[in-house]
Amino acid sequence: MSLSNKPQFKTPIGRVRGRGSAKDGTAAFWHQRLTALALIPLSVLCIGFMIALTGADYASAAAAMRSPLAGVLMLMFLLVGFYHMSIGLTHIVDDYVHWELGKLGLNLAIKLGCLGLGLACILSVLKLSFGGAA
Repeated sequence: MSLSNKPQFKTPIGRVRGRGSAKDGTAAFWHQRLTALALIPLSVLCIGFMIALTGADYASAAAAMRSPLAGVLMLMFLLVGFYHMSIGLTHIVDDYVHWELGKLGLNLAIKLGCLGLGLACILSVLKLSFGGAA
């Protein structure tokens, strides 16, 4: 029953028919799956790189990061990882937050947070890759 106490004889499909679709659910689904797939080898390579640098001092780690392959792999890992995180957190908020203003605020915070943290990490990797000193 609605607030007006009038009985509603529409089925759930009848209430949503004609409202159209968002037309972006499938794209978000595939982006999430493809980024997850890309993160598998990138994560293995980055973890292997970090394990190889275990016990090394800052100068040795910085020298290893100056390799073009290491820099590109780290940048790809960061870009794909932050994008994947943004999609996943946005999906969680969209599913479980029902207050529209709260949903808007949280989604904005997610986008800005992922962008800010991603840029900070990317700038750090670029500084190390191009020989920035401590």
